[in-house]
Amino acid sequence: MEPTITIDGHKLTEGQSMSVRVAITAFLMELKNDKQFADSLGVIGIAYQARLTEVMHIILNEAS
Repeated sequence: MEPTITIDGHKLTEGQSMSVRVAITAFLMELKNDKQFADSLGVIGIAYQARLTEVMHIILNEAS
């Protein structure tokens, strides 16, 4: 079962929740695996990685 995600009071469907989780995971993998891409983002890349990691922890903790 996919974790439930609520954004601005709107509960996402299971498919929407999966899409959000996959998109976050893909972006985090891109930041980790493509050093040139991550470097091109500069400081904002570091901020994206920190916030998206935090969001993933929230999503996964809601599922438990």
